[in-house]
Amino acid sequence: MSRFLPLLIFAIWLYGPADAAGAWRLGPALGLFLGVYALLVLAMAVCSRLLRRTPMDDLQRRLRRFNRMMSAARILVPAWFAVGVYCLGWKAIVAGWLSHTPLGRPDLYTPGLLLGSLPAFLALAGLIWAQYPAERSLREQNILIQLNEDLPFCAPPGFWSYFQVKIRLQILFALAPAIVLTGLRDVLWVTLPPMLDHVSWVRYHPDWMDAIISLPATVLVLLLAPVILRYVLQAHSMPDSPLRRRLEEICRRHHIGYRDVLLWRTSHQISNAAVMGLIPQARYILLSDLLLETMSDQQIEAVFAHELGHVIHRHLYWLAAAVVALLLIFSGPGQWLADRLASLRHPLPDSIQWVVLGGGALAIFALVFGYVSRRFEQQADVFAARTIQGLEQPPTHAAAFVSAQGAAVFCSALQRIAAVNNIPVAAPSWSHGSIYKRMRFLSQLGQDPAKTAHFDRSMFRLYLALSAWLLLSGIWLFSLLRGSA
Repeated sequence: MSRFLPLLIFAIWLYGPADAAGAWRLGPALGLFLGVYALLVLAMAVCSRLLRRTPMDDLQRRLRRFNRMMSAARILVPAWFAVGVYCLGWKAIVAGWLSHTPLGRPDLYTPGLLLGSLPAFLALAGLIWAQYPAERSLREQNILIQLNEDLPFCAPPGFWSYFQVKIRLQILFALAPAIVLTGLRDVLWVTLPPMLDHVSWVRYHPDWMDAIISLPATVLVLLLAPVILRYVLQAHSMPDSPLRRRLEEICRRHHIGYRDVLLWRTSHQISNAAVMGLIPQARYILLSDLLLETMSDQQIEAVFAHELGHVIHRHLYWLAAAVVALLLIFSGPGQWLADRLASLRHPLPDSIQWVVLGGGALAIFALVFGYVSRRFEQQADVFAARTIQGLEQPPTHAAAFVSAQGAAVFCSALQRIAAVNNIPVAAPSWSHGSIYKRMRFLSQLGQDPAKTAHFDRSMFRLYLALSAWLLLSGIWLFSLLRGSA
């Protein structure tokens, strides 16, 4: 969830009203907007440092409470940013500052986006700083647990090592491609219009010009984002080894194209894997340093197969389709609802309408995207279990159902990830689901082959529903645009 917060901050800025100054004067508005962020970071820093003095027998309970508070604090950062943009006139304040410089052109996105969103990103970075004492206490306590379970362990990271890894993963991971996208769009916006000025159908339709510039820039950045993120995450090509050759063989068995298998350097702080890239020429599969050091080869192969499951089932494409369908819903029925609210005899103030509609849209997005993402994680888990149980057989005889052996191997990998990353197995996750629920689900499939077939049918129905939703929302939006023409 935290990796999506920078994108949410950007969306709030880009779609927020530029004239929502309200009755607030510059000084009080600026003091209130920045002061709440400062108090939030300081409050969490005090709680984190008090946690260092907690007796060991009560540390776990207090850590769980602190982590819930930290999650709420992170969500509060974009929420308060929305208040600043929609109610306190923060966007108008920034526009006023930039209007005195050459960067204040209204057709440029990047300068205002970077300056306007800076307080929110500084607050997110401040929360990382505030969390460090609590995180260090947890890692120190878990050294004994790792020794008891015969796991490799590392000394708790120093502050700067911890801070850099978290900044790269929680902020720069989303921030870097977004900045490249807006920067490329601004460059094209400055250079292309003079070249197309003689084309009448472009000159008299500014929206078409915006589409001509924005759509190619978006597609280009989406395709090249993995190349950018490789350097953001400090990932390098995994050295040749028997393990790497077995991982490459799994890709060949399933006809999966990729550019490279990468070793993700996290200073031994994160045990995880990931896949990035929509096309094989720019697709990377990442395995973190801590994951490679703390797992058996079979468990690594299981986690690797899970990431391949996302590629096999085209989850990135389907998630993009779900986002597009949501945007069409917001542009169609959402705009219809906004027009109805504006036409009331006693309409709400514009700032309140923006907050109500934006909050509703965010809630719908969180529910739908979270549900779809969790189902995709289950499907990738099933693919991993099927792959592991079929590694000892020829590819044409791979089992169609999840066996108890395949489920047990992948469940052991999930349990090891939880132990190494200090994640309670019952801890809920918005986009993945709790590790306990994922393990229980796979175990149930391994006990009853009919449940695997039932799950496959349910995923097929989900894909049909997403397709129908995308089609119907597009038809609705088209009818609204045609009716308003």
